[in-house]
Amino acid sequence: MVYQIKSFEEVLVQFEPMIKKQILALKIYKNQEDFFQVGMIGLWEAYHRFDPQKGAFPAFAQTTVRGKMMTHLKKESQFEQRHVDFTDEWLGVIAEASHDDPLERELILSYCEGLTDKQLTWVIAGIIENKKPSDIAEEMGIPVDRVKGWRREALRKILGNYRVIHGEG
Repeated sequence: MVYQIKSFEEVLVQFEPMIKKQILALKIYKNQEDFFQVGMIGLWEAYHRFDPQKGAFPAFAQTTVRGKMMTHLKKESQFEQRHVDFTDEWLGVIAEASHDDPLERELILSYCEGLTDKQLTWVIAGIIENKKPSDIAEEMGIPVDRVKGWRREALRKILGNYRVIHGEG
């Protein structure tokens, strides 16, 4: 049987459950929306690279989507391994600071140039007010992963600013 592909939109509708199934099969529990996007990109690549002479589209699509997700998972894992030490160390140093001292607040905020409003929200709530991401998320009515994303990006930018100010970068 020859597999007929009419439009990518039809393929996406048909294979959306397969993408979601791959997220579950790979036991991805955080950033699922990102991985769904990665899966759609994999499906798009499969759609454009498919050669009916080499086999069936469903198997090719599943292999391509899964491979794309596994590559993204590996890259994400490598990023976290490289950046977790800084995050833990930085948070340890900051946690020692008293949030009641206006000079310490000013010092912390001096490293916040270039942060978005949401990243700055995390700095104030998470560092200065010493709130957990789950508490911030609950107060704002948003997912915890979103607050953790703000934290990750804010810390990356703060480290960059620190290095520039101290001539290390």
